[in-house]
Amino acid sequence: MTRDSSDDPGSSAAKGKTTAAFEPLTLPVEQRASSVVDLIHRAVVEHGPKEALRWKLPRTRRQARDGVAEADEQAIWRSTTYAETWRWIRDVALALRQLGIRRGDHVCIVSRTRPAWLVADLASMSLGAVSCPIYPSSEASQAAFIINNVGAKLIFVENAQQAAKIESIRAECPTIETIVAFDDREKLADGVVSFDDMFENAAESRPDEEAEWDREWRSLSRDDVATIIHTSGTTANPKGAILTHGNLVFNYEAVTQVVDFTPDDLFLSWLPLSHIYERVAGMVVPLGRGCGIAYAEPIVERLPANMAEVRPTVMVAVPRLYERVYARVLAAVESGPPIRQRIFHWAAGLGAKKYANHLAGRGNSPWLSLQLKIADRLVYEKIRARTGGRVRYFVSGSAPLSGEIGEFFYGLGMLVLEGYGLTETSPFVSINRPETFKFGTVGQPAPDTEVKINPATGEIMVRGPQIMRGYLNAPEDTAAAIEPDGWFHTGDIGELDEAGRIRITDRLKNIIVLGNGKNVSPAPMEAALYTSPLISQAVVLGDRQNYTGVLIAPDFEELERWAAANGITEMPPEQLVEQKAVQKLYDGEVKRALANFGAHERPRRTALLPRLLSEEEGELTPSLKTKKRIVIEKWPDKVAYLFDEKGGDAAG
Repeated sequence: MTRDSSDDPGSSAAKGKTTAAFEPLTLPVEQRASSVVDLIHRAVVEHGPKEALRWKLPRTRRQARDGVAEADEQAIWRSTTYAETWRWIRDVALALRQLGIRRGDHVCIVSRTRPAWLVADLASMSLGAVSCPIYPSSEASQAAFIINNVGAKLIFVENAQQAAKIESIRAECPTIETIVAFDDREKLADGVVSFDDMFENAAESRPDEEAEWDREWRSLSRDDVATIIHTSGTTANPKGAILTHGNLVFNYEAVTQVVDFTPDDLFLSWLPLSHIYERVAGMVVPLGRGCGIAYAEPIVERLPANMAEVRPTVMVAVPRLYERVYARVLAAVESGPPIRQRIFHWAAGLGAKKYANHLAGRGNSPWLSLQLKIADRLVYEKIRARTGGRVRYFVSGSAPLSGEIGEFFYGLGMLVLEGYGLTETSPFVSINRPETFKFGTVGQPAPDTEVKINPATGEIMVRGPQIMRGYLNAPEDTAAAIEPDGWFHTGDIGELDEAGRIRITDRLKNIIVLGNGKNVSPAPMEAALYTSPLISQAVVLGDRQNYTGVLIAPDFEELERWAAANGITEMPPEQLVEQKAVQKLYDGEVKRALANFGAHERPRRTALLPRLLSEEEGELTPSLKTKKRIVIEKWPDKVAYLFDEKGGDAAG
């Protein structure tokens, strides 16, 4: 999309609506759950015998709750019903009571996504304790900051490795009394309690203790604090967003009003439960609705195989998953024979016509419907099979998704519902509805939610039941984020279309101000670059410079394939990206992908990185957002090349 300066974020000349229509929540007050635990219990009562959780692990790694250990190295899928899951939560809660956890205490969880994470979370909340997740990739110092900020009394860890990390900072965290590890019972240091031992302790509980637990969770209200989630901290120490049971339950009520999830749906969970996005969209919503949740294996390379095995109907993911699927399909097509390429592009063109009909509010003609059936048999069906063949909805959040990719999946018969939210909004602000979706937007506001655009800055403002109580131990930050009348400053810049759908243009703090005073939004350009099969990551820079430049981390698998086809012999990545032919290739990819952006926006130079940006190197947050300040510090030579006026020809 070509834009002129009047469309720059924050420009007072920006066009469009400034307020979205208000949609009330239709669920009667008397039917609304009083807490997250109450919501789950209602599902247990209604769906007791139905499968709730499914996960995969070797039989020799006994899950404590089932009491079975079989000498079989083959990984198998296991599951629990809603009734069994509730008993699991009860047993962990009773064990926590015996360890001294009471209402108002704070409990941390440091683990990858797994059923035990969910159970520990809900068991803690059922006691009136506050659950405080920590990303498992967090460094010891980061974990110590969160532990001390909340004053955690007990911490769940995944295994002996995570236990050792917490032990290394235990002297700095005086409130920690107990460490409980999910795995590695035999490898744990003295003083670390195993999850298995917790169950043995719970077995000794008395009937009056169980009755007390039942009274405890039933006494919880929507005003009680459920969790404190710390923001990713791209610039400074993270801030702890205080979220109530009402915040989280509202998400369930609002989402299920506008998206037709049913108890027959099976969700595949693989994002970190430490993040509010997966915690709500991949846990609270499906469990509240009576859906099944299958957990992918912790090795991301196994995700495609897990999708084929589980055959989910719903999957919550970030744009990078959809971008990589799209890029891989395009790469496979382009490497195939000409006839296959022609068939694919013909089928893709039909998907575009189908989407145009949706936007126009008209049905497909008989001729287009027939062509779509043929295309489905020849093309779409084969691609869908890679996801298990049953996906109804992909839910996308956390970062912008290219409209081109949304159209691609829609043509295949898999609808991507892009939504929007933040940790501080717990997170649901808006989502595209199945009936009124429009790619390139994040949909209409949630029910009971007000959204407006600040006319002076273009910032999106939100007011509703999902807004956090505030930041823990940070009254000044809370006052800056939430106005006295309840309006929350999202820090995102956006627009509203004629139907009240939100279009995000960028983060206020990400806006590039060029040396000539013009504003540039890097996010739309980065999203456009991700449609290239050759590009894995892109970082557009240029603040206070005369022009923009872009750092590119190639998709090295695709690049090596291209290099071999073009006579470039095997060489390590750091040498490969220095080849003139490779640099010319990427200059061309950047020009092609960004051809429709304004001249002042397009990067003039491209610099190639010899590896992917990573969380381990501190360049990405746990939710895969780029820490641009760290990237600039890590790659000074590459950044200098982008803006060296004496350095030869420009790439843009």
